[in-house]
Amino acid sequence: MFEDMPVWLQKVDFEVSPDANNRSSFACHIVLAYNQELADRLKSMDARSYFSNLNELERTYKDSFELFKYDLIPGKNKVDQQIQPRSYRSAKAAYVFAKYTTQGRFAESLGNARRVTIRFMPYKMEVIKDISLENLTKTLGK
Repeated sequence: MFEDMPVWLQKVDFEVSPDANNRSSFACHIVLAYNQELADRLKSMDARSYFSNLNELERTYKDSFELFKYDLIPGKNKVDQQIQPRSYRSAKAAYVFAKYTTQGRFAESLGNARRVTIRFMPYKMEVIKDISLENLTKTLGK
């Protein structure tokens, strides 16, 4: 039953290249949506539109919105960041948005992975979902 929930995120690792974001610190948000309308809206956004609409999103969806904020510095990794949502059962979707100065989407769904590694490179962001042996075995067994 729990395996089919859309959000099951528990830990995040951030790997930040020394050359990420033109060697400038940047904000990264993990957003959990607790209503489908908000989940659909976030899905269509890139990072630039997310950050420019953040205040409006927080006002409009204040009870359907959970935000985990990180300030990242090029060359400094953050590992084992705990994510403790107010409700796994109610969450509809999880997304990551990074406020890069370079052009690009810098937004992605985190799916129903329990643990993700987010790599920040000079001009792109990469999300690696659940690379545990247990998850790999389940995937290969299908």
